[in-house]
Amino acid sequence: MKGKLLALALLTAGCARHSGSSAAPEPEQKTTVQVKNQNFSDMNVFVLGAGQRVRLGFVTGLSTQTFTLPADIVRISPQIQFEIHPIGANRNPISETINVIPGDQVTLTIPPQ
Repeated sequence: MKGKLLALALLTAGCARHSGSSAAPEPEQKTTVQVKNQNFSDMNVFVLGAGQRVRLGFVTGLSTQTFTLPADIVRISPQIQFEIHPIGANRNPISETINVIPGDQVTLTIPPQ
């Protein structure tokens, strides 16, 4: 992954909010990240936000995996980053900081070497 940055695109889905008189609270919307691993190496994926580093999971080489971001991180800190740990490597690239709100869908692309 020499000299290559993680490509990160934020895709937000439009949400319709009802202004009706229903007293029931709306269910919390899931915020997800789709990780597209275009690299041959297997990767552990972490989210950084709200002073925490949380492992989301594992993505094998040349595959795509979707993870749900922890609701407390998204609720507390709208600014997050992703850390990628290639299995067997000694460096962990970190993405740029992005803003997210509950219900967003984020795509993280790990480029080939």
